[in-house]
Amino acid sequence: MIDRETFDWGVRLVARPFDSGEHASLVMQADIGPYKHNRGSDVRITCTGVPAAAPLRLGDAQIWYEAMYALVNEARALIAQMKAAGQAAKAGKKR
Repeated sequence: MIDRETFDWGVRLVARPFDSGEHASLVMQADIGPYKHNRGSDVRITCTGVPAAAPLRLGDAQIWYEAMYALVNEARALIAQMKAAGQAAKAGKKR
């Protein structure tokens, strides 16, 4: 459900909650910069809008909510991994 793309500047997580139908073009993504000691990672979340002519029904809104919740949790897990890797690298340099 969540695609991960790695770039020189960081990682992009992309979720497309609707496979087909009138809302198939709706996309949410999180761009996560590298972890910086004492500053954390810069995370920017964007998502496409819902046109007034085709509003989300309650069930669709629930799917959208669950996809956004999953994206945020995945971003938090990735940041924790990046932090642990940074701390391990820092500890390795001290030796």
